[in-house]
Amino acid sequence: MKDPLESARKLTAELQRLLGDRLRSVLVYGSVARGEAIEGVSDVNVLVLLDRIDPETLGRLSPVAQRWAGAGNTPPLLMTWPEWRRAGDAFAIELADMKEAHVMLYGEDPLRALEVNPVELRLQAEHELRGKLLQLREGLLLAGTDGAQVGRLLLTALPSFTTYARTALRLASRPVPKATSDVLAAAAALVDADAAPLQQAWEARRQRRPLTASLDDPLVTGYYRFAERIADFVDTLTHGEAG
Repeated sequence: MKDPLESARKLTAELQRLLGDRLRSVLVYGSVARGEAIEGVSDVNVLVLLDRIDPETLGRLSPVAQRWAGAGNTPPLLMTWPEWRRAGDAFAIELADMKEAHVMLYGEDPLRALEVNPVELRLQAEHELRGKLLQLREGLLLAGTDGAQVGRLLLTALPSFTTYARTALRLASRPVPKATSDVLAAAAALVDADAAPLQQAWEARRQRRPLTASLDDPLVTGYYRFAERIADFVDTLTHGEAG
């Protein structure tokens, strides 16, 4: 398997060459940082912080970003340092995940002194979870009797629901395991749901194996119940209970 961290280091070296002192920080987050990257499936998520971003800067970086994306990677997340310092209220979920699992490649660690506000974390999770649940419901509705499409939908949505599972554990002041399988087990116990359907989907994703299931399959009904329970849990938390 191609080393995703080595690819990110080469990207960082190109950014240093092009930007010099204007480059403030580069870090890798997501599945690569957690040690759970799946070749051909997982994205290499890179955060790049600069002193400023303008059209000239974007033009200078465009060829590098195009090569990076052309190799199958997610385009780097570009932010200015001031933007980053103000991002806590809008990206609380992402920042909490980054804080717990990231690999520094260049510059100052922007997460060292960062504190995630539990109220902002709950508000973002409540909003996004309801939207994700509606997307899941709509996707299952349109998939209907197409078992292969149902399976693809479950696999595609799994990383998002795993992120919300980690968020629910944080909001409940519970430990957040590093491994996805342990996260799903802990979150299912928290909301009184069965972890087995999520574990089945995770194993299929990890092994790059397709899923096929009907809408009344226990895999689908259990997965859907878990998603509902996580959304209800976050929705019913009060501001005081969060954190």
